[in-house]
Amino acid sequence: MRWRIKLKPLLVPHHPAQTPSTALSYPASAVDFAIQFLGFTPDPTQSSVLTENPERCILNCSRQWGKSTVSAVKALHHALTVPESFTAIVCPSARQSAELVRKIAGLLRNLSIKPRGDGDNEISLLLPNHSRIVGLPGKDSTIRGFSAVSLLIVDEAARVPDELYLAVRPMLATAQKPRLWLISTPSGRSGFFYESWTSPDPAWTRISIPAHQCTRISKTFLEEEHRGMSDRFFRQEYLCEFIESEDTVFTTDILDEALIPAPALILDPCRRALGAPLIRDLQLRIQLLQLLKNLPQPLAPSHYYIGVDLGQKHDYTAICIIERSRIITGGRDPATYEYPREKRYTVRYLERLPLGTPYPDIVKHITAIARHPFSEDKVLTVDYTGVGQPVVDMFKTERLPCRLVPVTLTAGHQATHRGDSWNIPRNDLLLNLEIGLRNKHIRIADTLPDAFLLIDELRNLRTRSTTRGDDRISPLRDAQHDDLVFATALAYWRATLYHEEGF
Repeated sequence: MRWRIKLKPLLVPHHPAQTPSTALSYPASAVDFAIQFLGFTPDPTQSSVLTENPERCILNCSRQWGKSTVSAVKALHHALTVPESFTAIVCPSARQSAELVRKIAGLLRNLSIKPRGDGDNEISLLLPNHSRIVGLPGKDSTIRGFSAVSLLIVDEAARVPDELYLAVRPMLATAQKPRLWLISTPSGRSGFFYESWTSPDPAWTRISIPAHQCTRISKTFLEEEHRGMSDRFFRQEYLCEFIESEDTVFTTDILDEALIPAPALILDPCRRALGAPLIRDLQLRIQLLQLLKNLPQPLAPSHYYIGVDLGQKHDYTAICIIERSRIITGGRDPATYEYPREKRYTVRYLERLPLGTPYPDIVKHITAIARHPFSEDKVLTVDYTGVGQPVVDMFKTERLPCRLVPVTLTAGHQATHRGDSWNIPRNDLLLNLEIGLRNKHIRIADTLPDAFLLIDELRNLRTRSTTRGDDRISPLRDAQHDDLVFATALAYWRATLYHEEGF
């Protein structure tokens, strides 16, 4: 469906303040502008937001606070007081962008200016001072090409995909004194809105406006709403709290505990072949050595499991190496004279190869990792689904110095195997990883450069019910990557398959 604001001829405004030559006669204060010209009197919290006018602003708002009205006033005031400026409005969908632009068009009529499109964009307004306000569609593939945006408003930001947000941010690069406003009610603990709110970045001005601070929402209404919905939903919608979604697979607490201080596995020869920078910083090497001294030492040589999730054009080829070790965790038992021991699975290496890397180069690189002398006991587990079959054939010609385990991911309910080749339900593979993280059997070295990419992919996993009544684990949005998750899941599955082997 196409959304269009009808283009009409621009009429000469009746009020002298509407002519381009006197556009700066509007009050510098957006609050004064709203009161004097729009007949709108902001409440105390709305006045505070419009008066402060920060360059980077996050408004964490309750439902029915009036964020759309504040967004419309902010956008119109900016466009009128900054001639030839470009204001972009981003919403989860084109329909929502169109609604907000229509709201701005309605405010324009209070100024005796009839709305007119810019002639280039379906959802747009062109003002007498040649400023433009454009509502962007909710797809990153159709919005590239805009530039010099001086004000970017992301409405319902918690529900805007990360890919769309990352696509629009560069539009601010060439504007003078660009402003970025994120406005939304919370929606779980994932996505750029949550991450920006919780980040330590001092550039952001963060304003939380729960319902009890809104004079238009009565206490009686809030009490009725609280009785009529779950406590967690009420806290999210009206108290502006970031609550874990009920379908979240890994909570924030689980993921925070998964990260431990452990050294990354540094494969110098492999990284040199890739053209990636080596660690030459002597101080960093010293820190890694000190870290090793403080870690529990294994009782025997560790086993290493390499997991590979193959991709090329749209998905990354991801590589994970898990170290399986058995360590002493305390002092000798005075009765049995035995030391307490624990099996530990640690993600020691993560990597995503660039999109478009040819499969022969992928095979060459992974073969170099398998031949690296960091351990004599390694197992390589490769996703055999789809394009994995010819790639595994290429691996077989390389005469790898380790066992090769091809795994085909299925939609079934039972794992089968023939020799080293396995068919594993995709959901079972992820459930195995979930159990490992929940029970703290698997940890992730926080020194890995891609550790937080893996954490983000895990955070975005959700449990979905199918039409057959089954629960399936999948990313929050189809566009999000899960390559590191599957590489880690493959490595962990193989590491725990015969967990007594070698111990």
